[in-house]
Amino acid sequence: MSSKTNNQEISDQDLAPVYKLFSKGNYKEALSLLDNLAQNFPNNYFLYTLGGNCYANLKEYELAISCYEKAIEINPNSADSFNNKANALENLRKFDEAIFCAKKAIQIKPDFALAFFNLGVNAMHLRLFDLSMESFDMAIQLQPNFEKYKFAKSTLLLLFGDFKNGWSLWESRWKLDKLFSPKLETNCPVWTGDKNSRLLVWAEQGVGDQIMYSGLIPDLSKICPDLIVQVEPRLISLLDRSLGDKCTFYPNNKSLSVKYDKHIAMGSLCQYLRNDEKDFESSRYGFLKDDEIKTANIKKDLLALTPSNNKICGISWRSVSPKTGIHKTIPLKFFIETLALEGYTFVSLQYGDTSDEIKEVKDELGIDIVSYEKVDNFNDIDGLASLIQACDTVISVDNVTCQLAGALGKGIHLLLTYGSWWGWMANRSDSPWYDSVKIYRQGVNEAWPSLFLKLKANL
Repeated sequence: MSSKTNNQEISDQDLAPVYKLFSKGNYKEALSLLDNLAQNFPNNYFLYTLGGNCYANLKEYELAISCYEKAIEINPNSADSFNNKANALENLRKFDEAIFCAKKAIQIKPDFALAFFNLGVNAMHLRLFDLSMESFDMAIQLQPNFEKYKFAKSTLLLLFGDFKNGWSLWESRWKLDKLFSPKLETNCPVWTGDKNSRLLVWAEQGVGDQIMYSGLIPDLSKICPDLIVQVEPRLISLLDRSLGDKCTFYPNNKSLSVKYDKHIAMGSLCQYLRNDEKDFESSRYGFLKDDEIKTANIKKDLLALTPSNNKICGISWRSVSPKTGIHKTIPLKFFIETLALEGYTFVSLQYGDTSDEIKEVKDELGIDIVSYEKVDNFNDIDGLASLIQACDTVISVDNVTCQLAGALGKGIHLLLTYGSWWGWMANRSDSPWYDSVKIYRQGVNEAWPSLFLKLKANL
């Protein structure tokens, strides 16, 4: 097989070193080889498509787009080049342009399942939900065994509260090329809803997800009283205090010594326990319990740092999610300056090193952000729970802090970027997961300031 355009043919032998470097993730070296090949085959569009793919994997999306555009200039009928350009544009959040490119790819190649998928993803970003569903359905019809398409459709179904169908398709996450979490290796069968099993529930995904799924444990314990739950070690003390009468908690970073009959991933419990919005009622009013003595001591410390009559407002402004964190994060100076609240003392609930940002706010705005050094917001989740409860109110972006506050039943104002996580659903200011969460979400062309105006009015 060879790549031929304008009578310029490149053999598999010529391309083999490029493919080898690409498969090993050596994209810069692959680009050097492609540059050399392009000197001999300047009109071969395929070389530029491969170059774009290298740049895309290096997250240099503008350069990737330039390569795809060169490929399209040489060969306007390259469906792959249009589709790959749509991918790069999505990463730059240029969703309208990405939709145009995905449609061009489909026009050229009507059975292009991946282009239908990309069309659906970008339509979902722009809340063109009918187009998104049609596109995912078409992708599944064309490639019914490609689990990526089913998973995408599941998130869209869950976004609109079609839990029964959504959870069923959501199980496709275990068949994705890149798993959300390592799957438990065991010879024991998967639990399918039967009663009285000695059941192991094992943690998947991040700390925030595990907090959310822990709300299912009281309902599950009524079906399986002999319950074992493995979670992130940082959650053990908080969960044991709150739900220890329902199950026994073990850290998921150590081998489990106890025996069990069946097992299930935490998120997979939803298909048995959360199929209708009324199913959420048992946990949405707060299911975690802070350490009341610790909370009282923290409250006392914070009041000593707070001017008389000021309200204590806990804030969290960053997400460290590798893929979406940059879009969910709000710079602290912008956060405080835009909110412009008087009569509030701000307390950092943010994990990670925030000293430079806090100093910047002090130096440039003259506002002190309290960093409560007796609690490590990252490692001491139990302490963070008490710090949250010691505040009068909480404002946060989408991260662990908002999940923890919601599970504690603490009033929290949640600032959502455009195209947020499916769990917060669509077109709502409340959440079925947590009654205490009030959601502020960006519209299609809205930026953060519009959300702060609404938030400030409510506060």
